[in-house]
Amino acid sequence: MGRGREEELVREFQAGKTDVFDRLMSELQGRAFSLAYYWTGSREDALDLVQEAFVRLWKTLPSWKPRAGLYTWLYRVIINLAKDRFREAGRRGEVPIREGALGVSSPGPGPAAEAAARETGEMIVKAVAALPPRQKEVFILRHYQNLSIKEIARVQGTTPGAAKANLFQALVKLRELLKPRLEGGGPIGSAGKTPGEEKR
Repeated sequence: MGRGREEELVREFQAGKTDVFDRLMSELQGRAFSLAYYWTGSREDALDLVQEAFVRLWKTLPSWKPRAGLYTWLYRVIINLAKDRFREAGRRGEVPIREGALGVSSPGPGPAAEAAARETGEMIVKAVAALPPRQKEVFILRHYQNLSIKEIARVQGTTPGAAKANLFQALVKLRELLKPRLEGGGPIGSAGKTPGEEKR
């Protein structure tokens, strides 16, 4: 859905045609659920977050001013809800990350290869869960939501340069965390910090 069509539907909603909300939901809910799932690692938690985000969207639309796209706003709400949920529960989210995003190759077919793939996947999940929040956020938005650096910057309320720096640091940190296991079976998180690395 283009930005112009999105704004048209919002105007119709604000004019009293609230049934158009279903059309907005149908356009947004797939990507919204994907984002929530990659943050939480749980289908049930993701559905709860998306439902709450759309309730907030319903309440916000009457006074909506199109300074940013609806999807950008929805991204921010879902990410903030996920962070709040993790803080309240005292846990970190597990994120099922594609191996290819880190340059880790999947083995060929067969039982042994499947077991190796599962082990590699578990290592990647733990490594991503260990990332600082800003790095984790930008990694998911880039590699799973396919957002551009400019779009990520809008979601994060930062500059493209800062978003790009966070993405680079996320990739460096992930490779650093995974290196001991891939080379010698060490635990995730055993690698030292990159010199000069800043927490984000």
